Amino acid sequence: MRLLLVRHGQSEGNAAGIVQGSMDFGLTELGVLQARVTAERLAREEVHRIVSSPLRRAADTARAIGECLGVPVEYRDGLKEYDIGEASGLTAAQIRERFPEIAEARRRGERLPYPGEEGRGVFHERLHGVLDELRAMGGTTVAVAHGGVVGAICQIVVGLGPRHRGLFEAANCSVTEIARDAGGRLVIVRHNDTCHLEGIVTRIDRG
Repeated sequence: MRLLLVRHGQSEGNAAGIVQGSMDFGLTELGVLQARVTAERLAREEVHRIVSSPLRRAADTARAIGECLGVPVEYRDGLKEYDIGEASGLTAAQIRERFPEIAEARRRGERLPYPGEEGRGVFHERLHGVLDELRAMGGTTVAVAHGGVVGAICQIVVGLGPRHRGLFEAANCSVTEIARDAGGRLVIVRHNDTCHLEGIVTRIDRG
């Protein structure tokens, strides 16, 4: 089992500094270019399947990769980005203005939920399910998803729980590789690989 996790290309929400969560945004022109360059990089791999979050920014990235590789794209709701609830669609400044008590608590290191937020435990549980499904498959799988998803899957692989968010950041269209070691355990082979994106790397991740 070999898993290549790809974060989607730069989205319109990324470019606007918006916390996207499970909201739908398309790719910017730069995001389209990043997706195409990533597809060309992955064309050097033997890829057996492509799975993707159904959200547009990931689905469009996955389609670009699939068309280049000649591999169909399958969609998994479990790969959607973390749902931040009523904070979705807002900039950081707008979140502070609308939810001042929550923003102040988070500055103190307390993680109060936004109204309607999914919950980190629930998020990790659904990603455990996706990872278990992919672990059972042979060959190489490309999974196109979101920064929060890539980070959470890396946390799961190294045995960290949902409280340790933010340790594994991923640039747009970066590649993170997970594989089995000689003992059958999942390990991170490489993380946030952007070598193929020279000159067009974008890193801001607000969901």
